[in-house]
Amino acid sequence: MATATASKALEVYTKGTEAWFPDETEGWLMGKLTTKTIDGDKVKLVFHIDSLRKDVTFESTLTKLEANKAADLPPLQNPPALDGIDDLAMLSYLHEPAVLHNIRLRYAQENIYTYSGIVLIAMNPFQRLALYGTDIMREYSGKRRDELEPHLFAVAEEAYRSMIQEGKNQSIIVSGESGAGKTQSARYIMRYFATVDNLTKNTRNTETTSSSGNISEIEQAVLATNPIMESFGNSKTTRNDNSSRFGKYMEIFFSKPSGPSNSVRITGAAIRTYLLERSRLIFQPPTERNYHIFYQLCAGAPAAEKKELGLTSWESFFYLNQGGTGTVPGVDDAAEFIDTTKGLSDIGVALATQWSIFKICAALLHIGNIKITARRDEADIADDDEALVLACTLLGIDKREFKKWIVKKQIITRSEKIVTALNQYAATVGRDSVAKFIYSMLFDWLVKVINQNLAREGMSTTQKFIGVLDIYGFEHFKKNSFEQFCINYANEKLQQEFNAHVFKLEQEEYVAEKINWSFIDFNDNQPCIDLIEGKLGILDLLDEESRLPSGADGTLITKLYQRFGVPTQKFFEKPRFGQSAFTIKHYANDVTYDIEGFIEKNKDTVSDEQMAVLNASEFEFLKEVIKIEPEPVKAEVTPVGIQIESQVGFSANIDALDMQPRPGRGGAVAKKPTLGTIFKASLVKLMETIRQTEVHYIRCIKPNSAKVAFEFEPQMVLQQLRACGVLETIRISCAGYPSRSTYADFADRYYLLVPSKEWKPDARVLTQSIVGKVISDEDKYQMGLTKVFFRAGQLAFLEKLRTERQRECVILIQKNIRRAVYQKRYNRMRDASIRIQTAARTYQAQKLYRHKRETRAAIKIQRNVRMWLSRKRYEKIRNAVVRIQSHIRMLKAQALAKEIRERNAATRIQKIWRGYVVRKWYKQTSRRMVLIQTCVRRRKAAKAYKLLKAEARSVGKLKETNFKLESKVVELSQALKDSKEESAKLGEKVTSLEAQVAQWKEKFSKVDSASKAATADASHGSAELKKELHDLQAVKDSLTKENEKSLAMLKKRDDAVARLEAELAAAREEAAKLKEEVQKAPKVVQQTVEDTATVNALKKEVSNLREQLSRALAGKYRSDRVADAAIAESRTSISSDYHPYQNGIITSPSSGYLNGYMGERPIPSMSTQIEMDMAAHAAKNKPRRHSYVEGAPASPVDRAVSHRKSRANIAIDTRAPIPIHDEGQVLETERSVRVLEDKALEDEIIDALVTNLRIPLPSTQTVATRKEIFFPAHLIGTTMNQLINHDLSGRMQSLMSNVMKAIQNLTMKFEDDYVSAFWLSNCYELLCVVKSTQEKEAREAGRRRIQGGRRGSDTSETERALEKVRTDLDYLLIEIYHGWIKELKKRLANMIVPAVIENQSLPGYICKQSGGLWGKWGKSSASSQFTIEQLLNFLSKLSKTMRCYYMEDSMTRQILTELLRVIGVSAFNHLLMRKNFCTWKRGVQIQYNVSRLEEWCTSHGIAEATLHLQQLLQAAKLLTLNKTSPQDIETIFDVCFLLNPTQIKKLLSLYYAADFDSPLSPELLKIVASRAVLNEKSDVLLLDLEQAPDFAKPNPHTVDQIERFVPAWMNLPHISAVVAAS
Repeated sequence: MATATASKALEVYTKGTEAWFPDETEGWLMGKLTTKTIDGDKVKLVFHIDSLRKDVTFESTLTKLEANKAADLPPLQNPPALDGIDDLAMLSYLHEPAVLHNIRLRYAQENIYTYSGIVLIAMNPFQRLALYGTDIMREYSGKRRDELEPHLFAVAEEAYRSMIQEGKNQSIIVSGESGAGKTQSARYIMRYFATVDNLTKNTRNTETTSSSGNISEIEQAVLATNPIMESFGNSKTTRNDNSSRFGKYMEIFFSKPSGPSNSVRITGAAIRTYLLERSRLIFQPPTERNYHIFYQLCAGAPAAEKKELGLTSWESFFYLNQGGTGTVPGVDDAAEFIDTTKGLSDIGVALATQWSIFKICAALLHIGNIKITARRDEADIADDDEALVLACTLLGIDKREFKKWIVKKQIITRSEKIVTALNQYAATVGRDSVAKFIYSMLFDWLVKVINQNLAREGMSTTQKFIGVLDIYGFEHFKKNSFEQFCINYANEKLQQEFNAHVFKLEQEEYVAEKINWSFIDFNDNQPCIDLIEGKLGILDLLDEESRLPSGADGTLITKLYQRFGVPTQKFFEKPRFGQSAFTIKHYANDVTYDIEGFIEKNKDTVSDEQMAVLNASEFEFLKEVIKIEPEPVKAEVTPVGIQIESQVGFSANIDALDMQPRPGRGGAVAKKPTLGTIFKASLVKLMETIRQTEVHYIRCIKPNSAKVAFEFEPQMVLQQLRACGVLETIRISCAGYPSRSTYADFADRYYLLVPSKEWKPDARVLTQSIVGKVISDEDKYQMGLTKVFFRAGQLAFLEKLRTERQRECVILIQKNIRRAVYQKRYNRMRDASIRIQTAARTYQAQKLYRHKRETRAAIKIQRNVRMWLSRKRYEKIRNAVVRIQSHIRMLKAQALAKEIRERNAATRIQKIWRGYVVRKWYKQTSRRMVLIQTCVRRRKAAKAYKLLKAEARSVGKLKETNFKLESKVVELSQALKDSKEESAKLGEKVTSLEAQVAQWKEKFSKVDSASKAATADASHGSAELKKELHDLQAVKDSLTKENEKSLAMLKKRDDAVARLEAELAAAREEAAKLKEEVQKAPKVVQQTVEDTATVNALKKEVSNLREQLSRALAGKYRSDRVADAAIAESRTSISSDYHPYQNGIITSPSSGYLNGYMGERPIPSMSTQIEMDMAAHAAKNKPRRHSYVEGAPASPVDRAVSHRKSRANIAIDTRAPIPIHDEGQVLETERSVRVLEDKALEDEIIDALVTNLRIPLPSTQTVATRKEIFFPAHLIGTTMNQLINHDLSGRMQSLMSNVMKAIQNLTMKFEDDYVSAFWLSNCYELLCVVKSTQEKEAREAGRRRIQGGRRGSDTSETERALEKVRTDLDYLLIEIYHGWIKELKKRLANMIVPAVIENQSLPGYICKQSGGLWGKWGKSSASSQFTIEQLLNFLSKLSKTMRCYYMEDSMTRQILTELLRVIGVSAFNHLLMRKNFCTWKRGVQIQYNVSRLEEWCTSHGIAEATLHLQQLLQAAKLLTLNKTSPQDIETIFDVCFLLNPTQIKKLLSLYYAADFDSPLSPELLKIVASRAVLNEKSDVLLLDLEQAPDFAKPNPHTVDQIERFVPAWMNLPHISAVVAAS
């Protein structure tokens, strides 16, 4: 029993077991157990290490193993199922070699991130990877930490969501040694916080937004701090090209959660810095550089500024050339300088202030070039030292004073001040101290300015924040000084906090699961921390020695030896040789510190005299930078240091407190706090801040010292794993129950370890049965409420049992299969032998039968051959005779034919020749006769021409022409005379009409009075009065009708006036032509002048007459209703005199006609003429079109008349008879205008046709017709056309604008798909209606322009209004499309992954949702929320909805294609980020789901949409293809030709080899990685989800006829009236 523990431990070590052995180069090597010997108490294990090709023997005793609990046994290798797992906490054997092997394996697969419990381990890849784009951020946004692959963004997302949901401040600690990637990791985290809010919503409620995307100004300012802090605080070191030489803690403040999604935004930030490496300013080791800003300034400053600052190349400055390296490969300092200046501008630093900063930087470089020489034992500086002059000029300080206090110092005693000279070394130290002081103050000033500019939007203490700590990791060099001491002290504090945090989490889970447990013991490093910061610790002794005037490093080391060099102190050690170093045993490693420089670096200040010189500077910016802002004096020094540090960092606190007086005798100066004291105080405050937040840890690892991409140095990585505390975390976990699983997951994996009769539906009972059977020691496991917990190694033991059980089952299956195979083979052989025998016998029978058949056939052949030979010989002789006879007959026939041909040819030749001779003679004779006739006719024509020419010269011809012109003038004069007479008659008639109007007014007033009296009497019941009232009402109605007829006559009058104007214009043109003819006559000039004068006088007279007539009409005729009624009433008397109506035709009152150019056209009647004059007057005084909207409203009748007259410019042929208008036409027009202008029409359209419309639901049983779907668009279009027909373009535009606004408000709610589909389809139909109306209006406008004789392409007001409406409809259509697509994508996003990736439709290939051992310890795999059938139903329903609403086919295809593109891209991107899906079974399931989608696309006629699914399909095929040889890799690249090498590499690295599947070898992954490197520039990892194609708006079709369908169930009185009027 004494050796039970050892024996139990040795049971696991069976033949073939793999274990680890330490190695100096590789860290750990794996060996396989070949021999196991237990002889009594002795134990011997022999392992063979393949890489070394040798055996390693382990020898021990059972007693010894029992004493140390088998801790000496070689660490075991984890099961293959756990190789490359993404969380080290899931390893069964948690020890150093297992951690190193797993990280190395993942790094070889280019997976740089690995979890270790709560810690994220980040390996520096030393090359750019496509892992930090916006698409990657989007994938991690909103996901759980364990849902996707390990990543920085997963940690950032966990902190971000925890802050929002739990309302607790968060901290992310990023640590690691120089070159491990801390700065870059912190930069990516801050970029994620600045971008994450934009990934989950489309709009931001920010006050101001920058030009760069959707990032607000404050977020951009936070990101802008990175280049600033890196320029002034980072430098190139041996290990890192961009090493942070200070610690930084940035608190990013967020607003309170708001909105339905509890979104927040960055409202400000604050930065705290720690321990800037001042000494780097004055000294750099070989191959290292000073701070980046100096090299950027030398490379990027403009030439003029360089000359002003005295800058040249970096080689000329002592502070820059000590390392011998001025450039960094792949870094452009000039471009970095531009980024730095841009960052300063982004945080609000003015350009002038920036150059003041650079001026100080240039002065520091010149200070470093001041040459200090030795004169005897004293230091000396030349007065004309160029560097001294430039430095003092730039800083604005007194050159003499500055030089004096560099080479001298002042000692103040109680009675006097003593000035002594310094030696060369002391003067150099003083010069460098000034430079370090100024730079540290400048750095702190920058931090203060950054904090002031980042403190926006009223930041308060109630706002939550996420702090990002970018701090140096544990450092251990060959020579370690004061900086390494402080850094390692900080890491001791952080490691203590980390251990306590891990311990707390472990204990909390044990308590939550209510298991039996004891407190975990772990190595607390508090004694080491007490050694450093405790009372009379190293820091106290250092401060005490620093304050002594004679304090020295030697004295300090002596005190340390005396105080701590005792046997009881286990964490301090004296070196064996020398008296200038000491060793501290840190948690990570033992570090030996060189005491040289401890006192000087701890003081690190300037003298009072040098401070006075700087304070007397004329450079105001320098005085501002070094200005000390004293804080209120505290009782203790440490709190003061903390308070100052919280404002501007702690670098300036040494001299800050120097300025605070201490009460006492002589006004002595208070003790200066040393650098160690301030660092300790700031560290204490940092720990307090971290304890108040929820902490997340990121440990950055540098994999190799050469900075080569994906090279792994095991010893270097192992050292960093120890230093960053990962192994300590694992040790704490191993002390408890590191392996855990839910009951369901455990039972699902290990149920086969018990017989099937013990399988229970209750997972807890089944788990208890399994564990109780296979694990005898109850201390090895614990049963919690929801999980089962195991000690370290038990999971591997269970995996081993499971593998053995599977092997037994496989052997049993193989045995039975082999029996079945052999039995099948025997039966097949027996059946084959029977078939062979049967075939042989058949062959023999067939051979005999064939012989007999051939003999008989031979006889028959011989007989036929002989017969054939005889017949052939006879036919040959006969044919020869026939051929001879035929030849002879042919010769005779040929001779006869030849003779006939010759005779016919001779006859034809003779005929042709005779014809030719006769034709030739005829043609010659004809030409001669024509020539003679031509000569005779020419002679006669010449004589006639001479006579005509002489006749033309005579005056008679001119007189004839003049006579014709006089006739024309006489005709015009007669016409004017007749017009005057007619005007006089019209004037008389006007007078008489005025009298009649006055009479009828009087009559009307009397009738009105009588009517009122009759109404009053009617109340008394008089029947007679009622009858009289009825008669009066009838009279009134008749008057109203007459008024309407008068309005019609007015229109005719207006047409007649227009006709006369046209005729007058024609007469003017004819007179002008006559004038031109007269002017051409040379001998009748005088007569022409007289005619012209007469014509002009006539024109003036006509013009005067028209003006008089217009003035008369303007004063006498008004368009009020009473006058119209009077005119209508007087029409009867007028008609009795003139009889204007005969057979429905308006005729003249007399039979006379105007002579001359007017021809036989009849003159309108007098009443008609008056009406025309009134209409012309009304048209002349009519306001501009639609002016009633802006000015005073006109009466409906006036508007009707005015709008009708607007089209009266069309010429009317007065020769045609003018028909009498229908009496109700004017009333109908007036009523239509009133309805169209009524606001109720617009309200009815918006309310009934848009807002509250009962949309017909899509249905395949009762399919609605097109007119039942498009009636809103057609009714709106009908109303629009009616408004255009009545010249209400402005009203139409306003109505359409309000209708479109109502449609937009309705559709943007996205309450249901059928609403969006219905209105998207109707908007397109309405657009087609508008386009058709626009084309029709354009044709009408063109015709009117042609009739009016106008040229050009000026658009009318109606055309412009229609163009505006069409443009607005285009925008509305696009907005509805994009808004609906965005809403569909949002709903589809929750279905894609469960339906396409997680859904398992094939029953034969079911696999767990997690491809690994199980998804996460304690995380149960949830079933798919959606299936592929639900997704297809969603798409089918959408397609049916669009089809039922007759949506344009191109829009339907675009919508469905875009949704399928989103499905393909989202599923593909998700697959690339989910390791637990990359199994071959999962690939089969995905292929099946994609094939279902392709079938759906084909059946719905959008086969082109399947192209967007091909990348997902090829990714699924990749999972199912063989991956065992380089040829398989080539096949994968050929089959998956749409995937780039980066995507293939990612999928293969995520591939999980399930049971009995061959895992991928590292060699194959290297082949894939090499191909990915070749295509690195063009390859991207994830597909762009936002790169959607633009909406291709279909061209509107022409609507031949607008449907005027009004549904019976709708009450639309106004719209019905408009439809009826149309």
